[in-house]
Amino acid sequence: MGVKLARLNKPFPVGKVTRLNMYPMDFEEFLMAFNQEQLLTKIRNCFTKNESMGILHNKAIDYYRKFLLSGGMPESVKALIACGNDYYNYDLSKLNNIIEDYKNDMNNYVTSPTETLKIRSIYNSLSSELQNASKKFQYSVIDKNAKQREYSLPLNWLVESNMVQICKCVKLPEKPLLGFVDNDTFKVYYSDVGIFNRIVNNDIKTIILDDMKIYKGIITENYVANELKANGIDLLYWKGSRKSKIDFLITTSNDGIIPIEVKAEEHTKSKSLKVYNDLYNPKYMIRISLKDFGYNEDTNIKSIPLYAVFLIKDLVN
Repeated sequence: MGVKLARLNKPFPVGKVTRLNMYPMDFEEFLMAFNQEQLLTKIRNCFTKNESMGILHNKAIDYYRKFLLSGGMPESVKALIACGNDYYNYDLSKLNNIIEDYKNDMNNYVTSPTETLKIRSIYNSLSSELQNASKKFQYSVIDKNAKQREYSLPLNWLVESNMVQICKCVKLPEKPLLGFVDNDTFKVYYSDVGIFNRIVNNDIKTIILDDMKIYKGIITENYVANELKANGIDLLYWKGSRKSKIDFLITTSNDGIIPIEVKAEEHTKSKSLKVYNDLYNPKYMIRISLKDFGYNEDTNIKSIPLYAVFLIKDLVN
């Protein structure tokens, strides 16, 4: 629908259309599908009070890893639920079929067959783009001779279809953040982390046993981007000098602009947050990782576990 509306040649019925942006299920909805309302209540309470999850922390992490396996597409989640507790029997063909349907759908609402090929080339290149040391989308990753003017329309197709999500770079972290966006510098994420894992061919054992190796960091970052986007938060990041980078920036209702760093492990040391803190002195900073809830007064860092990212919307609203 996004592509169709964007490329509508007829007069648009202004004032007669209500838009509703649909996304894959976020982790909160995933837990609801598994009838884990009590675990959700515990996560919400610990987020609000900044208290430890205790023994339930590991249970929530286990569900987070299962979410990485299925992602949030309803048919995929339904297949995971059907496995009972035997997740090694999860039917990967559900995600494979979705990916093939996506690729077949790339023939619709295009200007030419050449545009379809370019759309597919961009989509297939995203796993390499996210590992790019420059921390930004580069057309040369698609093809060494690729030019922006040739691929901007196919990229817009992917964005309009909600198959990918754009995260824009902010030159200066001041209010309003959107007023300081560098439109030529951005990252592109897959719209669903389960699809991402299928595209890079991570199998069930690799995901459940947390053995994703070189892809683990960017898959975790992609997951966080999906959670933020599904909960109405603009995807923005910051790049500084000395190779410093802040994965996401949010504007909170009470505390101004807050930087967010994403870590795939419990090991959470980072120079980038220190650089950002020295430059802009935020009221606090957020680190998302496998660690439990907590706050370190010495570093001014609030710890949020990966399974609680959906609650960051409460800081924004």
